Amino acid sequence: MNYIVKAAIILYLSLVLIIDHDITYQQFLILLVIIAVNIFKERYYDSVYLTIVTLLLTFAAVTVDFRFSILFALCSYDFILKRKYIGCGVTAMCMTVLLRSSDLLFTNLLIVLFCSLLAYVIYKRKEERDSFKQTVDNERRLRYELEDTKAKLLHSSKEVANIAEVRERNRIAQEIHDTLGHSMAGILFQLQAAYKLHPRNQEKSLVMVQNSIEGLANSVELLRNTVHNIKPKQSLGIEYIKSIINNFSFCPVDLRLNGDFNTIPASHLELLSTNIKEALTNASRYSRATNMDVKIEANEQYTRMYIKDNGVGCKTMKEGLGLSGMRERVRNVGGSLSISANDGFLIVCLIPKEGSGIFESSNR
Repeated sequence: MNYIVKAAIILYLSLVLIIDHDITYQQFLILLVIIAVNIFKERYYDSVYLTIVTLLLTFAAVTVDFRFSILFALCSYDFILKRKYIGCGVTAMCMTVLLRSSDLLFTNLLIVLFCSLLAYVIYKRKEERDSFKQTVDNERRLRYELEDTKAKLLHSSKEVANIAEVRERNRIAQEIHDTLGHSMAGILFQLQAAYKLHPRNQEKSLVMVQNSIEGLANSVELLRNTVHNIKPKQSLGIEYIKSIINNFSFCPVDLRLNGDFNTIPASHLELLSTNIKEALTNASRYSRATNMDVKIEANEQYTRMYIKDNGVGCKTMKEGLGLSGMRERVRNVGGSLSISANDGFLIVCLIPKEGSGIFESSNR
């Protein structure tokens, strides 16, 4: 844009000089120098000092020929772009002083004013463009940071799950060792002794075998009690989801399951359980529903949960902490959550399996 404005001003001056057939060698030389300074300024070194040089050259040229006063528009244009409003005022003063007795004063002042306004508009547009670019860059940076944080959280959750699994294995091993290890070792020693004693004293060896049988029976009973104590009291996985729905008394809930739920990670099952709780709570508070449908489908690529009630719904939906929490939990594992309140209340949750590739193209 700068090239167009400056080229138009210089072309206009050149045409005026050519049409009047009145151009001297000195005028032509000054015009070439001004053109060279502006080309250098636009292409190599954009500095306010070069604008001042252009102003001085224009001042010198106007003292020779008033027609060069049109070049003050170049100076005013550059000063406005550089936000040097004092320079623009100096340009107007120089022009007024030099052309105070010339008919060109009013016309050229209008041209200078027009160029100044044009420069101001261009500067504002550039400022808005830079601000928009900075906003986009910040948004992109924050999105990358969010993706990085999400990856770290997923990695941390896997590490926590692995640590918990190792601790649980160690606890079970210690429990079996403490409760059964010593007992089974004693029975083994007693049976070995009975085996060696049998040729010499069969009666005593039989008594030892009988004691070993009783000890073994006690150990089996102890093993059963240990396993019973190790088994968690609370239902886990899909059984826990069934218990949530069975304990919901507001309205009947039709639960339908499809797929192999043993392949669903524990963290995903916990997420589904939390979201079902939130959906049932919202339904009991706001829906006035008489029936609800809950469908959970699991396959190799994703887990999909569908929750629909036949309640009143709402025309304008505002997400509170509950719904925004559901959406945030699903997003943290790379899934999506769709909500509709037009005909009753509908929630569709889609969670991809790790390594399935689903949603990867949309996330890029």
